[in-house]
Amino acid sequence: MIYIDEYIIINTLVDYIILKCCCDILKISTSNKRIVISCIISNISIILFFININYILNLIFKIILSLIIIIISFGKDNLLKNLIYYYMLNFIVGGFLFYFKNEGLFNYRYYLLLVPIFMNVYKYYSYNIKNYLKLKYKVTVYLKNGKILYLNGYMDSANTLIEPYTKRKVIIINKQIKEDYYFVPYRTIDNYSLIKCFNPKEVYIDGIGLRKDISIGIVNRRFKGYNCLLNYKLMEDIWYINY
Repeated sequence: MIYIDEYIIINTLVDYIILKCCCDILKISTSNKRIVISCIISNISIILFFININYILNLIFKIILSLIIIIISFGKDNLLKNLIYYYMLNFIVGGFLFYFKNEGLFNYRYYLLLVPIFMNVYKYYSYNIKNYLKLKYKVTVYLKNGKILYLNGYMDSANTLIEPYTKRKVIIINKQIKEDYYFVPYRTIDNYSLIKCFNPKEVYIDGIGLRKDISIGIVNRRFKGYNCLLNYKLMEDIWYINY
């Protein structure tokens, strides 16, 4: 059994989470005030507990209420798209809560304690995922023999290796290529070593541009999710130009 006051609090919190998630997924800029107002208005659905209406009228009422919530929260632009995402997240969150309640693993009262934890975990992972995606780049390497390499690059803050003679920035790949190699010294945490490098004709990096000041180092290890470690000094060049 759940009391009316509990229903209002839980429904408001759930709608707040769903609408905030919609904002992040759809990249919509809106104010917390509009979202809070929408969450309060969503509690109009409580009248369905006290009146007996058929399925069709019930459905129409809920759709109209959802449209009002979406318009207040996000405005009238992309109304259908926003409504679809709102319902998708409602089904996911609603299904999650129903499962735990049905299995006796979940008490609605505890949900009030879990909301802040859920929001912080969501913010942490969404922030880190967004940052991770921002550091991924498509890389095209033009070799001197006319061949072209298409790579998935990751901007690695730990890679700031500079070739000491020509001052080229070293990016690292895990592909073996027939080229004229030379060795570049680099330092790890506890010792010094050498990495096998060659100079391509030029390198194009999406979002950075065409570069001719890059050397390519070869390593014999797997990368997860990418096959090219970009040099973080390339980011410093972008910031300097923009500044």
